[in-house]
Amino acid sequence: MAGSWINFLSDYGVDDACVGVCHGVIARHAPSTRVLDVCHSIAPQDVGHAAITLAGAVGYLPAGIHLVVVERLDADGYTRGVAVRTADRSVFVCPDNGVASLAWEALGGIADVYEIANREFWLPLPTAVFRGRDVYAPVAARLAAGLDLTDVGPRLDPASLTRFRPRACSVDDDHVHGEVVSIDHFGNLSLNMTRIDLEAAGILLGDPVEVRAGNRLMRLTFTQTYGEVPRGGVTVCEDALRRVMIAVNCGRASDALRLRRQDAVVIAQLPRKPSAFRIVQDLPLPL
Repeated sequence: MAGSWINFLSDYGVDDACVGVCHGVIARHAPSTRVLDVCHSIAPQDVGHAAITLAGAVGYLPAGIHLVVVERLDADGYTRGVAVRTADRSVFVCPDNGVASLAWEALGGIADVYEIANREFWLPLPTAVFRGRDVYAPVAARLAAGLDLTDVGPRLDPASLTRFRPRACSVDDDHVHGEVVSIDHFGNLSLNMTRIDLEAAGILLGDPVEVRAGNRLMRLTFTQTYGEVPRGGVTVCEDALRRVMIAVNCGRASDALRLRRQDAVVIAQLPRKPSAFRIVQDLPLPL
């Protein structure tokens, strides 16, 4: 994959040198490789947040190496690292904790997978707390520079890998139970439901809806965009990935509603306004 892209996603943030150091490691081992920073604002150690974010982005990224570093340290230490080649020949370099599983399925599924076990391609004296720098970045760089995938370690059974299974919404007669799956830079609250789910509950674009979240009960409208409500108004609409979201025009829904990721949200059908045709029909006929 000489001269390819490395698409880099992590929970490192941008408050210190972690991301820059990983870029430096890549540049030392693969100076002609271009690095695209997908996102480094993943909630710390939140594998689910990373998995959902990456799955929504991967279809718009250049083919190449996907470097994904979000992991939790537990009593047994870190999970093993894996290099997963997909049907489109992209390679995910990541911990085996499900963080990239939604994304590799979006690219056609696993072609083959290898454990990142060959320390020859790690940095010398790797630390226990910065595997992105010491393990994943140098391996991703070497793969981008032409290292054969089979050299990183032993082949694994794809069935042995950890998968992340996001919670699905549920449609119950005239309402949909779901949750907040992501909060973007603007404070918009994206939910794990789509227009199809709302339509299954009898809710159509333009309909009034009842939204229950935490101890709040709101009567809103399902609009095309947040621009259809007055400044500061709250609405239900679709985000860029066609998920249902709650937004505030020129404001932050996350602050206004005091909701966080994984908080429960219910959207219910309300009686529609009678159409103009129905109003005319209800008028008394002239004598």
